[in-house]
Amino acid sequence: MRIPATRLVGQLLLLVSATGAASAATITCVPGPVGGTAPFNWVRRISIDEHSRTVNMDIVRSRTKDTETMGKMRAELVSMDDSSGDPVYVFNSIPTLGTEVTHLFKLFKAGDWRLISAGVTFVNKTPALRAIEPGIVFDCKRSDMG
Repeated sequence: MRIPATRLVGQLLLLVSATGAASAATITCVPGPVGGTAPFNWVRRISIDEHSRTVNMDIVRSRTKDTETMGKMRAELVSMDDSSGDPVYVFNSIPTLGTEVTHLFKLFKAGDWRLISAGVTFVNKTPALRAIEPGIVFDCKRSDMG
């Protein structure tokens, strides 16, 4: 039994395109260039692993006039959507012991990459909005993994 060459090529193209669609990527972001009166940015680096659905962030835990204490924050990638052509990532911080606030984040591309976040605290198991931070411009690089 012989398979026509065009059919074989078609099957190979389907296999390659399916493999490409199933591959995951990593996106790494740092704050973009700021000018003048930009607000303080406590998120200094974001690394999103689409395959494991995890987000690792370098953050400023505390700040004084002379020093900053850096720390790490882990988050869970709740949603990824690229149906509009540009990806949108939604993730929330993973609470640790003694943490009173859960942070919700949305990283999206609207000309520039922007990160918006909100802090939510729970009082008697009822969520209460603590703070909404303005959108901050980030410089993001995407790397595809096989």
